Amino acid sequence: MWKLMIADDEPRIRNGLCKTLPWADMGIEVVAEAENGKEALEIAASACPDLMFVDINMPFMNGLELIEKLHDQNPNCLVIVISGHDEFAYAQQAVRLNAFDYLLKPVQKTELSSAVNKALEVLMKDRVEQKHTQWMNHKLEFNAETMREEFFSKWITGKLTKEQFEEEWLFFQPQFHGKISMLLLKPLGKVTANAPSKIWDPSLLEFAIKNILSEMLPQLPISTVFSAEKGRIAALTQISDLNSIRAVYQEFERVVMTYLGVSMLLTHSVVEQLEQVPKHYEEMNQELIRESALTPIVMMTKKYLETYYYKEDLSLSEVAEQMNVNATYLSKLLKRDLGKSFVDCLTDIRIKKAIQYLNDPTSKMYEIAKKVGYQSQHYFSHTFKKMTGVSPLEYRKRGDY
Repeated sequence: MWKLMIADDEPRIRNGLCKTLPWADMGIEVVAEAENGKEALEIAASACPDLMFVDINMPFMNGLELIEKLHDQNPNCLVIVISGHDEFAYAQQAVRLNAFDYLLKPVQKTELSSAVNKALEVLMKDRVEQKHTQWMNHKLEFNAETMREEFFSKWITGKLTKEQFEEEWLFFQPQFHGKISMLLLKPLGKVTANAPSKIWDPSLLEFAIKNILSEMLPQLPISTVFSAEKGRIAALTQISDLNSIRAVYQEFERVVMTYLGVSMLLTHSVVEQLEQVPKHYEEMNQELIRESALTPIVMMTKKYLETYYYKEDLSLSEVAEQMNVNATYLSKLLKRDLGKSFVDCLTDIRIKKAIQYLNDPTSKMYEIAKKVGYQSQHYFSHTFKKMTGVSPLEYRKRGDY
């Protein structure tokens, strides 16, 4: 229903206009009346009429003033002036203020009907155009986002020439500068012990994971999330605080596991220069391929170690129990698939985590040791040097992380 409002200081005129035409049959509802211009402007702010009948001679604020203020407040409202003044100056002023029509009292029924029907045609046309514009804007936004995703996907997978990259980079204008954090992941489905049981459609799962990651990354500087190739999802984030980014990735993985019931193969890298992104992607993708070839139990074990590496007393028997397998059998699987013992696997993960913590200059060595599962700082330093060739302190001074 179109909404009609009547502003006239004479009750008899307002009552007559309410009954002159079969408004309901015309798809119109009389939503409000006002006896002066000031009251009409206040009511129109909440009633939002599509059409208004306005008298010129009203107290507090005359009709011409009302039309002028109404244009700013309700720009889409069409105004039909119904006045007792047959002076050209009034009509001229009404036209200048974009009044839709100017009728003289006493207004004839046929004349009013004709003016209203013309107004309805304009309102209908405007509404159709408005809906079309909204639809077009929605399509453009959707297509722009699709094109943006396609650009990033082609770029990191090395499918753009240098010229294509430079041209499209200028078009999409990503604001990345300096170091970039690059995340690459692959959803695995239910490969975690005690995970909730749910079968996902791959495309729906990808959509859900991208949405979660997109919502969590805006708390960081400039970032973008997009589909890469073969079920991979990638994210690029400008680095301001690497520890904050890693914390977001860790929380993201927990949220996906908790609410979607799936695990992910996930790898992360720091890219020093923009042109190195495709090279890093290829290395990270190869890592995912190697990880994907692992048996589910080995994959679950790695995930478990990456989650609980900080537990000082973490043992093979505890992990085997969580995996519902015999400890000897699990040890053989790790040796066969990874070429490492349980202790070596755990140590690798702990040292990698320690290297991340070393990036924070405020962290004390004994704090880092404890965070990665070593009660003794001395033993931590000994193990770190054995794995990397240098002590944690030397590694931090070198800044190679």
